[in-house]
Amino acid sequence: MNISQKDNIITKSPKQSTYTPTPKPIRYLGTDLCADVLFDNRFARVDDIQNDSEHIHDCYEIYINLSGDVSFLVDDETYSVKRGDIIITRPNEIHKCIYHTDCIHEHYCLWFKNMPRNTELLNTLNCRKLTFDDEEIRDKIIGCFQSYYLATKDENQSPFGAIKSIFELFEIMSSIDNVSQDAKNLPKSFSEIVDYISAHFTESDLTVSTLCEKFYISKSTLYRRFKKHFLLSPAHYIEAKRLSLSKQLLSQGMSVQDACINSGFSDCSYFILRFKNKFNITPYKYQQSEV
Repeated sequence: MNISQKDNIITKSPKQSTYTPTPKPIRYLGTDLCADVLFDNRFARVDDIQNDSEHIHDCYEIYINLSGDVSFLVDDETYSVKRGDIIITRPNEIHKCIYHTDCIHEHYCLWFKNMPRNTELLNTLNCRKLTFDDEEIRDKIIGCFQSYYLATKDENQSPFGAIKSIFELFEIMSSIDNVSQDAKNLPKSFSEIVDYISAHFTESDLTVSTLCEKFYISKSTLYRRFKKHFLLSPAHYIEAKRLSLSKQLLSQGMSVQDACINSGFSDCSYFILRFKNKFNITPYKYQQSEV
């Protein structure tokens, strides 16, 4: 392991409280859709080390906020959210919730694989954030999430109830005149650093130290800015970008060694360790499962 790689070593990962989505097939009347759902209404503190770390998974995610003073990070942008707002993330995009105050964070998450080949729906899923001005529409959408969640908890219910709720949600999202919202503006001094990371994270010599040298900033100041805006350390953010890309490369059939190098890791043993620590599977087994 070279010196530049050592500089980005993360000695202790945040305690994981992240729910791992496991979409299961829902087959009814020729439909072959894999889905999973989570409802959560935990009280969360801003400084709680058990808050979710960054998520990087293989599914589409549709998150809807019901309450909580939070915003949402997707890759390198943040979005403010209020009740009824939807955040959409695509497979293997980095995303996480950012808490601004201690609050009860109530929300649903739906995860999907084998998406229906519906052009209007897929175009909707290319958005990051959807907000709905009409309160009645917001309530209908929340009702779809709730109906699907309850349908999954009733073992005696016909699959039709779950399928009906999902496709009602899809229909509303793709047909109603909703408004796609832009990301929040980050301070220029911070966004320049984030943009630089996005452009150079595949270079193994990009480290926290080189960032500090490039932008004439101390490590402690850089750390405070990342924790303030992303609730992540700069080292974790760089590593998340690399792990996210490595999953995409492995799923495309690239070898473990090539995925390691092309995603910005300089040491294959370290890459395998961090990949397994994050995803509970080795890069090789993940690559084989995706081929």
